[in-house]
Amino acid sequence: RGGVASTSLPCCAHSLSPHARGRRQRQRQQPRCYRLVARAQSSLPLVKFERSDILVNKQVGSLSLQVSNDFESVKQEFVGAAGATVRIYTGEITAGEHKDSEVILKEYPYIQGESFSELAKNEIRAHEKVQRSEGCANICLLLGTYEGRIGEQWLVFDSSSIYPVSYWAELASKKGLNKQNWSLLNLLDPEIDFHRRQAFIFSIIKGAIKGMAGLHKLDILHTNISPDSVVLSTVDEKQGSSLQVKLRELSFSVSVTEASLRGGGTLAELWEADKGQDQSIDIREEHEKDLWRRATKNGCTNYFQKKNFGIADDIYQMGLLVLFVLFKSASNPETSLDMLTLKRYVEITFSGNIKEEFRDFMKADQEFAATIEWLDEHDGWGLIEAMLHQDWKQRPTADSCLM
Repeated sequence: RGGVASTSLPCCAHSLSPHARGRRQRQRQQPRCYRLVARAQSSLPLVKFERSDILVNKQVGSLSLQVSNDFESVKQEFVGAAGATVRIYTGEITAGEHKDSEVILKEYPYIQGESFSELAKNEIRAHEKVQRSEGCANICLLLGTYEGRIGEQWLVFDSSSIYPVSYWAELASKKGLNKQNWSLLNLLDPEIDFHRRQAFIFSIIKGAIKGMAGLHKLDILHTNISPDSVVLSTVDEKQGSSLQVKLRELSFSVSVTEASLRGGGTLAELWEADKGQDQSIDIREEHEKDLWRRATKNGCTNYFQKKNFGIADDIYQMGLLVLFVLFKSASNPETSLDMLTLKRYVEITFSGNIKEEFRDFMKADQEFAATIEWLDEHDGWGLIEAMLHQDWKQRPTADSCLM
């Protein structure tokens, strides 16, 4: 939505070599200083690394950016694309306080005339603001940055949560609940696998909403919530009690402080206010302009209305993610069920009627019967319909979703 589509490939531990996985296991027991740093992340300043401080290992993902001329249509016909991709790697810090710590590296390429530098600046600034505050446990931790040999910008992230929700959902869909590994617990609770899946899903949804709520408290909109922008510390549902859920991909985040909206400044623009203007097309800026264009179209005329519209837009995106988590994990692997399909169902096919028409449509497929029953039992349909309400003014806040 908003003219920009982003796609991130799974940044997963299964891409690591056996040697790297063994090193990860040893690190969980040995380097105490790194874990202490992660717990105190709210007071951490960003580190300015040298290139020699970082060992780049294997590419495990990428972020492609495409510009659309069809903002209103769910089909999103793409007519232009950036000339390169943002690449994601595993890596290791080889010097300094975090020596021997495994990290996730995000490389924004340097290309003359492209706007990747603005995306990098915006993401760095957003993380700086988050990490100066309290309550950022559900946002990925940015440890620092460094510049590459030809001017590319590298962001260095903590690697405690590396599995995108999209990856877990695909695994859950393929594995199903076939109960192949029975234990004594199955004798006590024959439905333990489903109950475990329910608890895992609940933790994902709650953690993602808490991350969004943390951003909103700091007057930051995410604007790009998707199954690839939420990452997990594990995909093993038996370890659900220790699951960590975090939001990432703040490159398209938008500041909605009064100064930003009244003055038109973004996180990146405020940071670079004293520097010259780049003449290239700024994908991030166009993304934000479309948000405010839609706000104006929906009757927003002042700062408070625009801010609330932006918050409601994030809530809508999160509502689609909730549907994806619930139904993709329960679907047959061959069933095509992605965010675009769900968006089409919500906006066009059923025109926002989630509790009745959408529910009845999904109930017709037997593979979703248990999920439907679970939502019926706890009135989950009411929350989902509120988050996806066609009238943005009727959508709840992130905090109220957690009550």
